[in-house]
Amino acid sequence: MNKHQQSFARLVTQSFSFFGYMLKNLPSIIFWGIRVKDINLDSCHTTLPFNWRTKNPFKSIYFAALCGAAELSSGLLCKLHLAGNGNFSMLVVDMNAQFLKKASNPILMKCEDGRRIKETLAALSKQGDIATLKTTIHGHDSHNEIVAKFEITWSFKRK
Repeated sequence: MNKHQQSFARLVTQSFSFFGYMLKNLPSIIFWGIRVKDINLDSCHTTLPFNWRTKNPFKSIYFAALCGAAELSSGLLCKLHLAGNGNFSMLVVDMNAQFLKKASNPILMKCEDGRRIKETLAALSKQGDIATLKTTIHGHDSHNEIVAKFEITWSFKRK
């Protein structure tokens, strides 16, 4: 990791700095209580609690909270790869979700597409180049069973 990536990883894994970053950029993440468990160049894992803020009337986790935790997992991994590597813009252009099992306990979201993200960004060599990448995120419950699968497509443009 370069020094910018190391700094970004520290920012999102330390409670106080993460709170400030999310308060400014994604306040719903704070409300739901989502946290970054681990981030490196290969993967990003986020946790989503099962509590009154994330629960729906059916006693499972609200789908929007699951989507938020999944997007954060892949988005932070993308931002980590962008850190110190030039000026890019990024945007979600598509999202698909499959809810496979009732999410009625804490969820661990895992995005392990770091190498693919790195390859995609490396292909954007000159200003104005655009690429898209579909990332896959799996949500695991406390029994390590997959409860949801997300595919989030990111668009990147070199500025």
